[in-house]
Amino acid sequence: MKARDNPFATQRTEKLAYRLPGGLTWPALLERLKGQDYCGSIVGRHGTGKTTLLEEFVPHLKKLGFEPQLIRLKTESSMREKEALPALLRRIVKPAFILLDGAEQLSTRHWLPVRSAASTAAGFLVTVHRVSRLPTLLECDSNPGLLAGLVQELTGKPFPLDEATELVARHFGDLRACLRELYDEWGERNKGKLAA
Repeated sequence: MKARDNPFATQRTEKLAYRLPGGLTWPALLERLKGQDYCGSIVGRHGTGKTTLLEEFVPHLKKLGFEPQLIRLKTESSMREKEALPALLRRIVKPAFILLDGAEQLSTRHWLPVRSAASTAAGFLVTVHRVSRLPTLLECDSNPGLLAGLVQELTGKPFPLDEATELVARHFGDLRACLRELYDEWGERNKGKLAA
């Protein structure tokens, strides 16, 4: 068995779809976004699916006639990149729609010119770790039931809720970290069977 055949390999976990909470549907979520004048934030801690959800907006926005522009600010983004962001955003005009991942990294000094520059676009949706300067579109959260469902989807086998509860607690709700631990555990369990 090759390492890529591990059910928790990155190329598999990255294909998991975001699970909208409590019966929420995509049409309802898009209607909510429209009600916020196509401006809002996706809020949640590390590993709760914010980036996955933001990426899933792309095809839905295209169907509505927008041209989604996905921009990622990584933790290691330099001061220069943050200062160049307003100039980049000013070139994005309607019907383009800005999807900015990692907006929590912007200080107030950086945020104000970014927000002003984004006003030329048809919409502005960001991911942040806590409630921000934009109206909240959706708060992402994690729970043991969600992790158990994701593990079952990846492995085809039920995952005990007590194990899911322990994992979620140990990683403070970071599902990405939970899946990484399961990758390592699977690899350890299948040592000798896994080839690099």
